[in-house]
Amino acid sequence: MTTRKKIGLALGSGGVRGLAHIGVLKVLVENNIPIDYIAGSSVGAWVGAHYALFQDMDILKEFTVGKRHEKLFSFLDASFSGGLVKGKKLEKLLNTWLNNADFKDLNIPLSIVATDLIKAEPYIFNSGSLAFAARASMAIPGFFKPITWEDKVLVDGGLTNPVPDNVVSDMGADIVIAVNLNNFQTPIQFKRKEPSVKEVTFRTNEVIQCYLAKYSLKSANIIIQPPLRKHSSWKRYFINDEGDDLVKIGEEAMKAALPELLKIMNKNG
Repeated sequence: MTTRKKIGLALGSGGVRGLAHIGVLKVLVENNIPIDYIAGSSVGAWVGAHYALFQDMDILKEFTVGKRHEKLFSFLDASFSGGLVKGKKLEKLLNTWLNNADFKDLNIPLSIVATDLIKAEPYIFNSGSLAFAARASMAIPGFFKPITWEDKVLVDGGLTNPVPDNVVSDMGADIVIAVNLNNFQTPIQFKRKEPSVKEVTFRTNEVIQCYLAKYSLKSANIIIQPPLRKHSSWKRYFINDEGDDLVKIGEEAMKAALPELLKIMNKNG
């Protein structure tokens, strides 16, 4: 009797680009690819928590691609220290959307990655409140106020482990699918002569994100890297409603990798 290989999904950080995760999941579900473990960082934590709890693609899309006004309202939570936004409204919103669930309520084992500023290392949640863990993992430094909890000061998981493939591997996955949203090594229009301070700063941030994600990838068998560098703006999501476009890009990237995934799944040994 052949034992089925366990499949883990590592959902990376990347802000609004995380809506591409929906497309990746959609293709996996449509092709009856089982998902045995999930690890998520930042936006990947939110998507992973929702799917691991409900396993319903229609609801997942509604609450990630949709609900734009509710998301925007949750940002209206001014902080005067540590960051621009407290994050309390966001946690309350996530609790509502996740039915106040804990990790013990999940249908798929999940790990959520945050960053502890004190120890300068990842902190992995696998128990307690899902909304609290997701909020911590999404606490972008400077934008959200850090979360002081126990002996830790927690911020965005993307700071230390933007694509947590090693985490899902440690959970027991035999095959790891990693979704990297920060692949910025693509041809761009960048002025070679006298770029502005804004252009240099923006491109520098892209390079940092790109190489941090690259060196974060350690255990993946399949790496999905949707072409998303033109889709980094929450403004375009809120104003132009480009959520469906991001989902489609994720779908196409996963479809392209599907033959290789099936080959690995069907390989003996």
